[in-house]
Amino acid sequence: MDSYDAIIIGGGPGGSTAGCALAQAGKKVLIIEKERFPRFHIGESLIPFGNDELRKIGVWDKLLESNFMPKLGAEFVVGDSSAITRIIFGQFLAPSYAQTFQVERARFDMLLLEHAGASGCEVWQESRVETVSVNADGASVDCMRNGERVELKTKWVLDATGRDAFLGKQLSLTRGDLGLPKKFATFAHFRGVRRNDPPADGHITVVRLDFGWFWIIPLDAEKTSVGLVQTLDHFRSTGLKPEECFEKVVSITPELKRRLGDAERVSEYSFAADYTYRHEQNAGPRWLLVGDAAGFIDPIFSSGVMLAIKSGYLAAQEIIAADQAGRPLSPAAQRRYTREVGKMCRVFLNMIRMFYSKNGFEIFMTPEPKPSIAWAVNNLVAGNTELGWALRLRVLVFYAICGLQKFLPIAPRLRLVNLNR
Repeated sequence: MDSYDAIIIGGGPGGSTAGCALAQAGKKVLIIEKERFPRFHIGESLIPFGNDELRKIGVWDKLLESNFMPKLGAEFVVGDSSAITRIIFGQFLAPSYAQTFQVERARFDMLLLEHAGASGCEVWQESRVETVSVNADGASVDCMRNGERVELKTKWVLDATGRDAFLGKQLSLTRGDLGLPKKFATFAHFRGVRRNDPPADGHITVVRLDFGWFWIIPLDAEKTSVGLVQTLDHFRSTGLKPEECFEKVVSITPELKRRLGDAERVSEYSFAADYTYRHEQNAGPRWLLVGDAAGFIDPIFSSGVMLAIKSGYLAAQEIIAADQAGRPLSPAAQRRYTREVGKMCRVFLNMIRMFYSKNGFEIFMTPEPKPSIAWAVNNLVAGNTELGWALRLRVLVFYAICGLQKFLPIAPRLRLVNLNR
């Protein structure tokens, strides 16, 4: 029976990052991925505060050489084109955070997985983990590979299976919906979408509607990812098929008609539903949850890949430290990891709640915000989850102003596109 220091279930960004960090520390690592890469995946916009871990595992230069679309900022537009807010990362952030990338995930994820292999990981694709049995010394892992059942032993097991949340289901971990309504997304790739002029041509554009929002993500010189996110209840209330709803919203939304009027769809529509959750426990004595396997909130601020990368790297550091001490993860270490992952998620959760609140969104869209507030918002949109006292104070002031907007029109009131109007 083959034995490993760590087995990682899932070869996406979180699993590959954890594998790189562990293998580079001298661990014997196996990554088991159920699919064959490259494969389509959504979540195509990176944010700058994930850059650090990409540099630490040594893949940043490969990204620079791979001609991914540079992303220097983000813009948020009201559906009728009456208001726009543009975030330029380099305006307030250090040069190392002034740029990240828009990525076609098939190519990006393949690059990371290949880098994990080059770093020393053994990688099994088209292999499926069936069961995991965890004990005090590690775990037994049964998987199917090439039509045969394989039994493996490992000291550590990491779940990086995304929203499949393999270990969460195996271990019957408690999970909650974070108080957010269930969402439904419809998305596809298009050619001929109208772009911003350089240097803003690589920005993600978020078009806000009364009942949800659209993303527009330029992936290369021609291809653009476009998606509609709405509550599941709203989608069901339309009585339309997903693609019909997508196309109807485009037809009644001036900003979307301007962008997509001459565009040609070059992929089939894809769909994702019911993806807001968080596991209350993210680590045990011999296991850790990484990225979406720990929880997923909402795609609005493109946090998914960054949280996967950061939690994957953090999980690897916890394992390395525990191995040095010759012990499993202590209860304190389990709580620390869960707390750190939860802290990152809470920063985005607060932003998400602000975005879906009409009053909060009106403050977010203020034409000329105070420089201190603009600095705070820039950091948040860029993914800074390490809120020092100065940043934390300004973030609290920002949210306080969002609350006041309900009673006092500090920012202009906005009219949002509604399917029923």
